[in-house]
Amino acid sequence: MTVLRVPGFITAQSPIHHGGDEKAGNQSLIRRQSYIVDNSVIEIPVISGNAIRGILRRMIWDDLLERVGYTLTNMKIYHMLFTGGILEAVDSKDSGLIDIDMKKRLRAELPPLAVLGTALGNQMFEGKLKCAIAQPICSELKDFLPDGLPVQPSTSIYELVSFDFMTRLDDVKEARQEGEAAHQMLMNFEVINPGTIFVHSFALDNPNEVEKAVLARALNLWREHPWVGGKSGVGYGNVKVSYELSDDSAYLNFIENNKEQICTTLNWLETR
Repeated sequence: MTVLRVPGFITAQSPIHHGGDEKAGNQSLIRRQSYIVDNSVIEIPVISGNAIRGILRRMIWDDLLERVGYTLTNMKIYHMLFTGGILEAVDSKDSGLIDIDMKKRLRAELPPLAVLGTALGNQMFEGKLKCAIAQPICSELKDFLPDGLPVQPSTSIYELVSFDFMTRLDDVKEARQEGEAAHQMLMNFEVINPGTIFVHSFALDNPNEVEKAVLARALNLWREHPWVGGKSGVGYGNVKVSYELSDDSAYLNFIENNKEQICTTLNWLETR
């Protein structure tokens, strides 16, 4: 099997708040991954592969629809393309059968589907793309990081993380009852500090030239809109994305030469 490996780096240009599942009082904590270091378990802030994959998925499909001039109207197909879809039970005697011909057709006519995969009805479309967890370059992970780093892993993770806060003020003065106190809310949230560099990589299994260029196009789109995590509307999550893969010409040529067929396939999906 041929595997295209695409290593790279993600550098925080502003604080990153990649929210986790835990809260501590009014504090929102960032996502962490457990690592065993010197026989002890430590929690290291990371950027999940699922978050990065989701960014690329939304950008590549939005770009394709814009280029072919197609507007989706079926919400299930929207979720299939933009969020990875959802498996559903099909009420028929063929509900357990896998439609291989349909899979081959959709993979060939919609290349991002072959790269990113999805689910539709009772059909799973495995994507060729593997997306790693982005790990910060820090002293605690020195034994987990690859060679050729842009900086030495000498800084502790505890120096790369801090807390920020926002205050929401009560501006609705006239609506309050007489004697009612103003309501204000203080939000504390953990952030990864600007300047933190994350090691990251992709792997693409058995790609053809168009599928390789799909990943390149997605990365180019991310370079143009380099954000990750939450609160991007107020400046958080701005990153510098550095990967060597950038030649997306084969994919863009495919779209240009197959606009009509792509629209026909999308319409078939929406009306089947």
